[in-house]
Amino acid sequence: MKQLNSYRFYELGAKLHGLFGTENGARISDMFSPLSEAQTMLDSFIKGDAITLSTSKSDAVKLLNKIGAIFNRYFIDPSTKQLKTQDGEDRIDTHELAMLRGLVEKFEHALAAELNRAPTYVAGKRGIYSTYDLAENAQEIFSENLRPSIPVAAQNEFCSAGRALAFGLGTAAVVHTLRAVEMTLRGYYEFFAGSAPAKAERNYSVYIKKLAAMTEEEDRAVRPDKRVIQMLAQIKEHYRNPLVSSDAAVSIDEATQLFGMSSALISLMAEVIVAGRRKAVQSTSAAITQGEGPEQEEESAYDFRMKEAG
Repeated sequence: MKQLNSYRFYELGAKLHGLFGTENGARISDMFSPLSEAQTMLDSFIKGDAITLSTSKSDAVKLLNKIGAIFNRYFIDPSTKQLKTQDGEDRIDTHELAMLRGLVEKFEHALAAELNRAPTYVAGKRGIYSTYDLAENAQEIFSENLRPSIPVAAQNEFCSAGRALAFGLGTAAVVHTLRAVEMTLRGYYEFFAGSAPAKAERNYSVYIKKLAAMTEEEDRAVRPDKRVIQMLAQIKEHYRNPLVSSDAAVSIDEATQLFGMSSALISLMAEVIVAGRRKAVQSTSAAITQGEGPEQEEESAYDFRMKEAG
């Protein structure tokens, strides 16, 4: 999926109609820019840069060839194949301009018929989220310093959730959002458990149960955040479990609510992981710093004894 730049269609029309600036024919010296710009813009459309042309493509190619033929006739030296300049009041043949106008009109009709059937839609804003951000930048809801601690797969799922939300697909948005939460949850669980869960324990309910038990362990230096567990339980009860039913459907409003709640939950889990990694780095640095003192002292004493012996 790519964003459609609708202004390109206006530009194409402007460039094509710019070929017919005067009623009595165009001076050759004035036609260099209109012809070259129309060629460039039309060629871009034919290559699919703006939209993939289908039924109107053959008319577009015929028009491009005619524009190119006129440009080559008046601005390219046939013997040297080099660009030549045009001065004076000489004008392009009116018959050629009439043929060119006919090809432009034919292409316009073909393009209009194709665009009437083209799959282009307008997606409205969802809550406070803009359509563009949902469709293209959903992962940016997470702060830049947290993103490295959120699995790439989870961010991709969250982006898919944003696109589904933008186009009003509530159930699809919820499914992708739940997948993003569960992928992040696994890393959160591993942070506290100290190792990856066994295959049989890779389960949303098991994660919640074991994390809840860890919050009661008084000898644990860092315990899971009870807010995270509460949010996980709410999501499980109100969104995850109901989707087990084959006839389950989620409204776009419910999907938008889960989207916002899950972004906060994923951020909370990522913050804990970031803080834990930072603390681990600081502890390692402190241990190294403390270990340098005695080592240096021992080496100095050894050097001193060697000097005394000498």
